[in-house]
Amino acid sequence: MKLKEAARKIQRDSDKAYICRVNWSFMDERIQVEYDKVVLDNNSSRILGDIYIQKGKDRNKKEYSKFTSSQYINSTHIFTGRRFLGLAVNTSKNPSITKLNLATEGNAQLWYSQSPSGEVLVFIGPYQSDCGEFLEKEIIIGKYKNPSEVREKSINKHFSIFFKYCVCTSQHSASSLSSYLYRQYLIYNDFRYKIENKQRLIKLIERIVTLGLGGLAVWASLYAGGKI
Repeated sequence: MKLKEAARKIQRDSDKAYICRVNWSFMDERIQVEYDKVVLDNNSSRILGDIYIQKGKDRNKKEYSKFTSSQYINSTHIFTGRRFLGLAVNTSKNPSITKLNLATEGNAQLWYSQSPSGEVLVFIGPYQSDCGEFLEKEIIIGKYKNPSEVREKSINKHFSIFFKYCVCTSQHSASSLSSYLYRQYLIYNDFRYKIENKQRLIKLIERIVTLGLGGLAVWASLYAGGKI
């Protein structure tokens, strides 16, 4: 690649990234509209631990106010508060000491994060509980080149997946087979694990085929010997 070609490509991608950062605020408005609809159901929201929203720029408004939204990496988090599980557990880190406290779970999350290139990644994270934890810390459920691609229908789907994931990672529901399978389904569709999962699937198919061919060979030998 020649210097002029490299410079042209970098400038083009830089312009695209700027446009994506500008478009974030419009996507953020669509997320806020969906959130406002959700929290109208106060009772259901309370059962999940109450549902909150926070923009990355809200964490330190003084610092972020020095720049426009096109000059920093944007993020928006939707998360639950704590909910009581109705049982006491030992919260002492010292195995020789028993300290019982009422168990809680909370901080299940749905969040939108922007990369330096302007792409949008959509994550979900499980409930964090005093009673146990899950192997996955977060799962990517969406990847978009530009915030303009994240329309109302997509956001509605993200919230729907998030609420189902809340059910699947709540300690009162996590042990069911359907919860486990749904978590594995989401993990399988996370593009970071797709290559690894495909390799596992191929190995599983190979084993099934090998066992099938082995069984077929035994059946054929028995048939040829007149034993069946």
